[in-house]
Amino acid sequence: MKRLTILMLALCFVGSLRAEIRRDVYRVTVDGRRAQCPVVIRDVPDWAVSAVVRSGGREIPSQFDAPLRELAFVADVDGTRKFRVEWSSEPARREYPARVHAQMWLKNEDKSLRAVDTVSSDRDNMYHRLHHHGPAFESEYAAYRIYFDKKQTIDTYGKKSPRLELAETMWYPSDEQLAAGYGHDNLRVFGSVGVGTLKGWDAAKNRMIHITEFDRREARIIARGPVRTVVEMAVEGWRYGGRRIGMVSRYILYAGHSDVQVENSITGDCDGLLFTTGVMKMAGNSFLRMGNAMAAVGCDFPENDTLKWERERVALAVAVPAGQVRVDAEDKTSYLWLLAPDEHGHIDYVFDMWWRKSRWLEGVSDEAMLTGVLDVVRRAASPVRVERLR
Repeated sequence: MKRLTILMLALCFVGSLRAEIRRDVYRVTVDGRRAQCPVVIRDVPDWAVSAVVRSGGREIPSQFDAPLRELAFVADVDGTRKFRVEWSSEPARREYPARVHAQMWLKNEDKSLRAVDTVSSDRDNMYHRLHHHGPAFESEYAAYRIYFDKKQTIDTYGKKSPRLELAETMWYPSDEQLAAGYGHDNLRVFGSVGVGTLKGWDAAKNRMIHITEFDRREARIIARGPVRTVVEMAVEGWRYGGRRIGMVSRYILYAGHSDVQVENSITGDCDGLLFTTGVMKMAGNSFLRMGNAMAAVGCDFPENDTLKWERERVALAVAVPAGQVRVDAEDKTSYLWLLAPDEHGHIDYVFDMWWRKSRWLEGVSDEAMLTGVLDVVRRAASPVRVERLR
């Protein structure tokens, strides 16, 4: 037994000698001051499988997303800040507390649920086969779900206290959980854009176009924490505007944030095609459009049972690349922009949701919510420049 222990220790020692290590310094630059600024390092060494981030002698929780070959973390940045990254060819030995969460549940024939990372279909039949109708993801401050149907609309879930809840409430909190202060779904999005959903546009009828004709669709959870969630919705062979195109919509939510980074990649012949996104119209809403950002504050029932539920006061906002806006628009359900993909077929933007019942918004007026959420998405859409120094 003693010999075996010595042999194992020797093997571990030899393995550590073989591990490849590289230490780099990165400079992150932003405009002004960004609290909990998302930082993504993409020049990951081919051989690296883990990394440790430090700044000012302190270790910063990070997340190595191997499928994307990206290292992500959040940190306060005031103008510029340097970070030291130690890359390693050995698996990570650290576990950081989870500040985000993502889930998707497939219904079995016996009505039990099975956790899945990927589901796909060549028909429009997944909405009722998935619990909460699609993937859901959350930070401490907000949760979202994406309907896996022709609409692919973003729906919202507000938090009263900053914490993770979806693993417990499964999006539908019990009466006991509600009494204990858990959050819940706070909007009925119907046929609207919800907040930040990318859709097609019918100029003749002045309305959004859903994904009705396609070859195949897929929902996948790429990363589920501890620093960020990455969820994708993909469609192949979408018949839109007389073309046959593909689209991957990636939704990224960071710890400490309620705003979501959206990266849409459109493939195929999309030259001349326009797409639309924005925020839904709500009862009694106030609306503000300022340059490349828009926000609305209004109220609606979160569920069809209007006896059990009361109207909720919600603020929604989106900020898009100004150079890709072709025209301001709206239809019966939503305030919108018409957007053109860039030369790479990308349409990237940021959206956010604030809820009046969140404790950190107590006493905040509708006007302050409107301008506040607008300011957040505009700052979140501003560039974060990452440069490797050595």
